[in-house]
Amino acid sequence: MGFSKIWVHGEATEAGVATITLELLAKARELADVVEVVMAGDGDAVASELGDHGVITVHTIGALEGGLVGPRLASAIAETVTAGEGPDVLLCGTTYDGRDVAGRLSVKVDVPVITNVVDLAVEGNRLIGQEPVFGGSKDVSTGFTSDGLAIFLVRPKSFPAEPVGGPTASVASMQVGDLGTTGGAVVQERFVEESTGPRLD
Repeated sequence: MGFSKIWVHGEATEAGVATITLELLAKARELADVVEVVMAGDGDAVASELGDHGVITVHTIGALEGGLVGPRLASAIAETVTAGEGPDVLLCGTTYDGRDVAGRLSVKVDVPVITNVVDLAVEGNRLIGQEPVFGGSKDVSTGFTSDGLAIFLVRPKSFPAEPVGGPTASVASMQVGDLGTTGGAVVQERFVEESTGPRLD
């Protein structure tokens, strides 16, 4: 294994865990000794399904109560990373919430984000993202040159989602830090088209 711990940004609805999350977990299991999920919402409701896909622990900030995922989850992850208790790698799906979490966390912990990733590979002691360019006719490899948290945004359908029959994951609470003015936004509704994002007041 290349890394001791990888976190996957988890997304879920009443129907269960989002497919993009399960796809990321399949790849994370190949790369790390410990795979955990960080999310908003009811961790207990998805702990069994996530455990079936190899997750050891679900870290959750709890119910959003109308707030945005991005500011709250990025704040909680940043506090964990700053305390030296975070993961080596964070994988986020290329979704509205995944992009928001990755972008805000990037600013908070002062590290870049590698985007548009379709595959991941270990090179020495770092993780390399494969990204298509020129209309998909060529792939380029991108990695981080500094130590610290590595954040990758991965495109949907990059990996097959495959359960492994693991036990129910444990659930742990994460604390949200100071949100400043970003804590004032309230989600009024979410649209069917994911790319449009939520309507805010």
